Amino acid sequence: MQSVSTYSPASPASIPRVSARLAPTFTTPRPEGHLVLIGLGSRSDHVFGYVLIDSGADYVVLSEHSGLGAGIALPSKPTTTLSGVGGSVPAALMRGIDLEFQGFHIKADVMFDYSNSVDPLFGRSGILALQDLGMDQKDWHWNR
Repeated sequence: MQSVSTYSPASPASIPRVSARLAPTFTTPRPEGHLVLIGLGSRSDHVFGYVLIDSGADYVVLSEHSGLGAGIALPSKPTTTLSGVGGSVPAALMRGIDLEFQGFHIKADVMFDYSNSVDPLFGRSGILALQDLGMDQKDWHWNR
């Protein structure tokens, strides 16, 4: 004789509450790459280390502090608003900023966050700059 189980939905009170925050996992690697903002003149480069590659973001996003530290002549006040899932922050878009990503020197448009609260990320402006160099994202290996 075969046993048959039936589905019985749990009451809302018996469902455990979990945080909406994602737990780190080692089975699914994040798409990341090593990013450096190249300093102008005698200014030091700003090394970010590994940053998230976000194909849903229009631009590379970096903090205003890092841009000023690298000697970039940012506007004294933000010129636009950067909007994302977490809300909006004041920002300024600068074109043709020198970056190094995974050892490749590129020029990309960068959105500088004037709240200095957004984690740096590598958006489509950087991805397109890499494609201009002939790099194909299908060849990237995220789990190295």
